[in-house]
Amino acid sequence: GHTIKIGGEIRPNGGNTINSFGYIPIYQFSSMMSFPLDEPLATARLVDPRDGTPATIDGGLRALEWAVYAHGDWKASPDLTLSFGLRYEDFGSQNWDQNSLRNLVYGQGSNLWARIASGRVDFVDRFYPRDRNNFAPRAGLAWNPGGKGKRSIRAGYGIGYDRLQWGNIAGYLSNPPSRAAATLSPLYGTSFTYSLGDPSKPHLGYPVDPGLKLGLDANNGIKGARVAITAVDPALRTPMVHNWFFGYQETLGHGLVAEVNYLASAGRHLYDFSDVNRIRGDLRDNRLDRLNPSFADVNLLRSQASSTFHGLSASLRRRYSQGLTFQAAYSLGKAITNADQSFNVTNYMDISDLRLEKALAGFDVTHKFSIVGVWEMPFLRSARSSAGQFLSGWVLSGIAIFQGGFPFTVFHGGSWPAGDFNQDGKNGDRPNAPISSVPRSGWDRSDYQRGIFRASDFPLPAAGTNGDLGRNSFRGPGYAQLDLTLSKAFRIHEGISLQVRAEAFNALNRVNLQNPVSNLVSTDFGRSTSTLSPRQFQLGARITF
Repeated sequence: GHTIKIGGEIRPNGGNTINSFGYIPIYQFSSMMSFPLDEPLATARLVDPRDGTPATIDGGLRALEWAVYAHGDWKASPDLTLSFGLRYEDFGSQNWDQNSLRNLVYGQGSNLWARIASGRVDFVDRFYPRDRNNFAPRAGLAWNPGGKGKRSIRAGYGIGYDRLQWGNIAGYLSNPPSRAAATLSPLYGTSFTYSLGDPSKPHLGYPVDPGLKLGLDANNGIKGARVAITAVDPALRTPMVHNWFFGYQETLGHGLVAEVNYLASAGRHLYDFSDVNRIRGDLRDNRLDRLNPSFADVNLLRSQASSTFHGLSASLRRRYSQGLTFQAAYSLGKAITNADQSFNVTNYMDISDLRLEKALAGFDVTHKFSIVGVWEMPFLRSARSSAGQFLSGWVLSGIAIFQGGFPFTVFHGGSWPAGDFNQDGKNGDRPNAPISSVPRSGWDRSDYQRGIFRASDFPLPAAGTNGDLGRNSFRGPGYAQLDLTLSKAFRIHEGISLQVRAEAFNALNRVNLQNPVSNLVSTDFGRSTSTLSPRQFQLGARITF
């Protein structure tokens, strides 16, 4: 009547990088015409900013993780089983195997932005303190009302934690005060030497410009230049998620089982990675001063994001019988978050006001219907002829999916003064919402191809302000696809068989459009200009022995 399981694990984690990018000077030219004239605009080189010598990255991050858990099942009655569990996670804190880890150290101030403005980069023992509060309880029940196995009720709740994603190790190990990507350019009032190298000479023959021997300022930035840094919030917390579930299942007879489920989740302290060294209105004087003028981008990993999901699903399935099985399912759901990511970067419009980012998640699909089936075709089963044996015994299977479109965001990709309306130095700001007469939904595929919007539909906000159009305010075209497979196994000899398969992906060759171009500066704005895969056929054979 009682089952108890206990266990644990220890995970030594490590990630290494050997990176020489930037050891050789990287020259930038303003145009193709300036290249043959040997007139570079700027050069960048990875150096030790303390003395200006070229440098490489050779290091790694280490962490020790461990966990313990206990789980118990109690059969309270023949019809009711209760489950309880508790897990504890300790993900440790990353450190560098050479004890030379660098991170952003906050300065004094009453809020985060004041502490960043007075912050400095320095050597630290670890990125953030160990989080010792990762207790994850869970509970559940399974109840068979009436005790006849005709129906069941299931419910559960649990908390889970996730480890830190290691991300860009080279970025963390490129920070001052021991490493920095220094940029020299007349634009910054510094000069440099443009030359070819010689592998037989020190530093591969590239001269070390006096301008690279810049030294460090009070915040351990580079004097006379700015360097982008990658950092971790010293107050980082472990991301967690609450999950809860309630489901009802009933047998209808004739091999049919119906099921209805409600499921939900709430993510808290989720990771976001974005540039925090910016402030609204910074470009008002056409000069980018930055919140902390010692640095360029300060790409900071924080645990400020959150998410919620509520969903309802219903399914009907037929257990395999008389050569046929299938399952049909419908789901209705809504996912909300404030931190959709692109290439692991969270693109906030205004870093100081995350309330503007709360919207539908980029992967949200409100409606989805799918059906999966396998049918052993009964034709010519008793045939004796060679032709009959070849034509019999084939299996037809398929999956069909019909779902709504994904959300997308209308934005302006231009830089100030054409774009970047809030003047914080980051492009991609959203405009104001269109007037009420502009359609918000109800488009068909031909509308997406012609264009559902014009750029003039979206008013531009005043300089130094944020647009009032929400993130992911519109939805792209829906999706429908049918995949089919026809297969048969031929017995060649005792213990040897041949299976042949003919597969058709997107068998009806439906044109599934991708989301329309949502950048206001694009000439294709408002139009879907690309599609998902067209119909494809695939033939295959497999010998089993």
